Amino acid sequence: MIILSRQIKGEGRGHKIGFPTINLSVAPDLVLEDGIYAVWVVVNDVTYKGALHYGPIPTFSQKDKTMEVHLLDVTDSNAPDTEGAEIEVDVVSFLRGVRTFSSAEELALHIDLDVKNVRLILK
Repeated sequence: MIILSRQIKGEGRGHKIGFPTINLSVAPDLVLEDGIYAVWVVVNDVTYKGALHYGPIPTFSQKDKTMEVHLLDVTDSNAPDTEGAEIEVDVVSFLRGVRTFSSAEELALHIDLDVKNVRLILK
């Protein structure tokens, strides 16, 4: 499944816990199970490995569905310029459903596991 989107402003929580994300606009007709996915992401004609979250964020009491993607091996110094860019997300594999974690630290530990699984899937 290919999803075309654009960046929107997020809360900055991913960056605070060591996994910065690109927050994406969600089309009202998107049909995707809530969860974490291994994805390929194309920004400005460059392809990245990514971990996609789609759905609510119960750890932070957020009930509205959001979509955000963490680009693997990207840091502040080599992050793509996403302002105004069309972002293409190619959904490859479902990893797990959305879960509630007891803290941001516990969430970060699980994201680290998700990233390791994404690397295995997209190698």
